[in-house]
Amino acid sequence: MISIHVQILLIILFWNSDCQIIPRIEECGLSCSQGIHCKSKPSSGIFNSFCHDAPASLSSMVLKSMKISTVMKCVQGSPCSLHLNIKGTLSLDENIRGLEICSLSLDTQQSQCTNVRFARKKSKMLNGKKVQVQFNCIEVNVAQHIYVTMKTVPNYCEVKLSQEYYVEAGKLDYNVDRARKIISVNVSNFLRDQDYYVRLCHKWFTCEDVGAFAVIKGKESLKSVSLKYSQLLPCLCIEGWLAIPDARRIQLCPFENGKYYTKVLWDNIVYNPATQSLAWEPACPMLVMVNLCRLMKSNDHCEDIQNSSKNSPEKVKYSRVDTHPRLCMK
Repeated sequence: MISIHVQILLIILFWNSDCQIIPRIEECGLSCSQGIHCKSKPSSGIFNSFCHDAPASLSSMVLKSMKISTVMKCVQGSPCSLHLNIKGTLSLDENIRGLEICSLSLDTQQSQCTNVRFARKKSKMLNGKKVQVQFNCIEVNVAQHIYVTMKTVPNYCEVKLSQEYYVEAGKLDYNVDRARKIISVNVSNFLRDQDYYVRLCHKWFTCEDVGAFAVIKGKESLKSVSLKYSQLLPCLCIEGWLAIPDARRIQLCPFENGKYYTKVLWDNIVYNPATQSLAWEPACPMLVMVNLCRLMKSNDHCEDIQNSSKNSPEKVKYSRVDTHPRLCMK
């Protein structure tokens, strides 16, 4: 009888697990609530890059609640393209003439800026009222890492919103057929004309291959694949990425919790009679503390054997082990 108590430390990355279906638009544009007429024009961002002290009457909370999402612009007869959908709330003030919205690609360092101006007469009448600004004409690429800023015009110090954003690179859904040992993966939220790769992997320092990856053709209507597995381990992950150079990968690791998936970790205990070695190698990354112990007849307590304690993140091995029937590993 062998009893093992192991503390598991697993680092699992969930990426875009809450993403929804990408909304589609036919044209991009600018809109402002409260019936305020606003217009936009491209800006270099240079003239508004230096900030000024805000007037004492201007609250630093005049600009708040910036939200970023992705929309897909699809015009009949042309390929679809991805755009940032940026929303922000501004409290109108006589010291503010408009907003500047900028996006910086952290991958290429390319930036795009847009100036938003309000009709002066209407905005003065609504001084202190909150207006929501929505702009969705900044085109982006799949899996791009973007830094978005929203500033007032003039640019007042300490009155600024900023946020990092990852453009959607696909959403993974799965179904497990335990009888056939197959995981069916469905992929959504990626451009129709792009192929997509899906694979199973074991999450260690990197995600190591478990079999070959599958390809979902962008032009095919069916966006799902079936992948075979041998064991449902806590570190078994589903990984997907676009078939483009340096594509950002998303991972879904759904089996990290639950006794059903962790029991199989204790199956790799092997005794080699030729070398008299007793070894245990975990199938997933974990930090373990292992002892050899002697099972007592009186109360089934396993008494630790002196100097047999081992701490290891990987394989644990004991040499020249006596094959006593009451020798256990815990």
